[in-house]
Amino acid sequence: MTRVAAVLTCLALAGCGAAPARQARTVDLGVEATLAPGSTVSVKGTELNVRFVAVSDDSRCPKDVTCIWAGEVKVQLEIQLAQNVSRVEFLEGGVKASGPYRVMLVRVEPQPTSKARIAPQDYRATLKIERVG
Repeated sequence: MTRVAAVLTCLALAGCGAAPARQARTVDLGVEATLAPGSTVSVKGTELNVRFVAVSDDSRCPKDVTCIWAGEVKVQLEIQLAQNVSRVEFLEGGVKASGPYRVMLVRVEPQPTSKARIAPQDYRATLKIERVG
């Protein structure tokens, strides 16, 4: 019985290790990148990294319903330029400047439906990063 307990303890401890850090995907300026919550994109040849933190609000009209107002979706992004880190809230289609770069939230998917709630981990944010000027 002691041997079984020892094996189970080892297996339990092995499962407690830290999860591997997510690698940042690297893209060129001007190329769209789609991120899951918690994922990061870095821009080739720059010190700019953008992480999709979460969707903070989604009041968009479900695609299977007729609404008077289209609604909006708000996304939190963490923008790191060299050693400066800021958390910024974007509306879909919104643009924010960060140093010599412009970060655009192109779209947020999936579109809501009236039949199911979107789980936080199922959202995807598509970004496009360009140089200002």
